Amino acid sequence: MEIVSKRHPYKFYFTLLLLNLGFLFFSIFFFIDEEVNAHALGLIFIGMALVCNYIFLKNSPKIIVNEKGIKVGKKQYDWSDSLEIEITGKGIGFLHFYYEATKILFKNQDIVCIYDVYYANSPEIKSFINQVVINKSETFQFKKIRLEKKNLSFENLKTFKGHPVFSFTGIMMWGLILFVIFVPSKNPKSLEFVPILVVSAFCLFWLLLNSWMTHYFQISNKYFIVKNHYFFWIKKAYLLEDIREIVYDQQIRQPNALRIITKDFDNSRFLAGTLRDKHWLEMRDVLRNKKIKVRNECI
Repeated sequence: MEIVSKRHPYKFYFTLLLLNLGFLFFSIFFFIDEEVNAHALGLIFIGMALVCNYIFLKNSPKIIVNEKGIKVGKKQYDWSDSLEIEITGKGIGFLHFYYEATKILFKNQDIVCIYDVYYANSPEIKSFINQVVINKSETFQFKKIRLEKKNLSFENLKTFKGHPVFSFTGIMMWGLILFVIFVPSKNPKSLEFVPILVVSAFCLFWLLLNSWMTHYFQISNKYFIVKNHYFFWIKKAYLLEDIREIVYDQQIRQPNALRIITKDFDNSRFLAGTLRDKHWLEMRDVLRNKKIKVRNECI
């Protein structure tokens, strides 16, 4: 059997497209300026676009795995030459230190990193390596784990959440919204249609952006449940027996997040800016008591 990697349509191609459009916009903006210094800034943005494309393409080569080995780009490695395989964990290097990846160390000291964010079928690739290479299984089966959609109101739930308004994320969200609404309203011109439209659009954007950072969590004897303070319709329920690992995760200029890695190696990340350290630590202890591995990288 052979599995070929597929780049993610949104996390790879769409993200790269947005970045290139952004760099293109700024480069054109500076090139149409008659100042020589502005032209230099335009060249800088073109250079940044080239570097960005190089990083994306370099770290997402075509990967082919089978029972004998793994092909990464043009390089072929045999599984018999592997020294260490780390299925879950963080990547390497400054730019990819925060990304989840599978790392494989070979006898020639080459390190192969398979970054989850770049590949749509990374769970299948990871499952193949785990079953066939690590566990020496003669057959490979990949079955995607489905979230529970039952009514869980009967469950005895322990909830871990902060305050949606008086947490740091809540204060940043509502504080800026109130400032944008009330301070300009003292100027009569700000009550015209266009200023009101601009302010309303900004407030809506700021509300949606920060609301996505306010997930909270519930645990019962069987389930791990994800909800959101403002997006009340969000409810994701995982069977505890389907969870391989939970990661307390943090990326630059973002609140703490929780990443759920299921046994099929799929993973989802939920920003939880309302939780305080005591909530995270208490939840860690509860999860470990239920035999769930917790990788704490930020608390």
